[in-house]
Amino acid sequence: MKRLRHPLLGILAVAAPLFTSCVTHSVATEFHGVAGIRGVPVEYQTTTSWALHGLFIFPLLGDARKASVIDAFTEEAAAKGGARTRISQTSSFTYWFILPPLSFFIHPVTSTVEGDIEIQ
Repeated sequence: MKRLRHPLLGILAVAAPLFTSCVTHSVATEFHGVAGIRGVPVEYQTTTSWALHGLFIFPLLGDARKASVIDAFTEEAAAKGGARTRISQTSSFTYWFILPPLSFFIHPVTSTVEGDIEIQ
């Protein structure tokens, strides 16, 4: 029976697709009765996307480019009945160093968009 030389590579190859191509949303709604700037209720939403990209540019599995994450953020805001959004922070991180040299060509990427949603 052949043994795998690097069992971590096998585990990573199986587990990587399970943790990519995923978008999550988290919301903070408890502001102790304090309204937003315009006097209407607000929610603070965080949208995070995980994906596999190739050569730092091309989405292979999922899409963690800023435009698609902002689209997911506003889509979720509209589904909650949001009238206005204000994006306060965006960030993106490429995990190119995880498994060199393979991760120089195919690498996990996370992007996060955070902001306020005014609810009608």
